[in-house]
Amino acid sequence: MENNEFENQSVIDANDAPVGNDKLFAILSYIGILWILGLVVAPEKDHAFVKNHVNNGILISIGSCILAVIPFLGWALEIVLIVFVVMGIIAAAQGQKFTLPVVGEKITIIK
Repeated sequence: MENNEFENQSVIDANDAPVGNDKLFAILSYIGILWILGLVVAPEKDHAFVKNHVNNGILISIGSCILAVIPFLGWALEIVLIVFVVMGIIAAAQGQKFTLPVVGEKITIIK
């Protein structure tokens, strides 16, 4: 009997695996308007991993702007966005893709 411990691991697509500064730009995409860096810095702007996190950063920024003008309820829902930011930063630091619940799969700004 052979011990094939690598047999059960999922294969990561070459376009999805973070390389170079991908993790850095993925983390920065959750901090305010810094998601713009993931859009303009070459060659990271063409990697699927960075595009996924930049898309999340854009959606969070838009949601934050909308919720900021809604008194009380909007301000309370900002806490949910902060939780999504923390979840996204953790996923980016671990080199994993993260899709925002509910809207992340339906709305794709960066393809």
